[in-house]
Amino acid sequence: MARTFRPIADAAEDNVVTMLALHSDKPCPTNGEICEWTGVPRNRLRLWLSGLQARGVIEIQRRGLPPAQSRRMRPAVGPWTDWTLRGMAGRRPRS
Repeated sequence: MARTFRPIADAAEDNVVTMLALHSDKPCPTNGEICEWTGVPRNRLRLWLSGLQARGVIEIQRRGLPPAQSRRMRPAVGPWTDWTLRGMAGRRPRS
């Protein structure tokens, strides 16, 4: 029997929905956290999340000019995560 990508993709979708449910009323997970939970490579994460959003699995809101400086997410039915800063605006200066 040939291996297919679909069971892996289904598991990744389930993992992101679970992760977002656990982050309700907490800061939105970072890209690194999402990669760890789902196994999706960082270089494909943005496209993968956009696909989930287009299919109605998750909802994503962004604020700020591209690249967005903050975002929040939620499963299609569920509470939002809190807004989280992204990019340089969210980083602490090095000491």
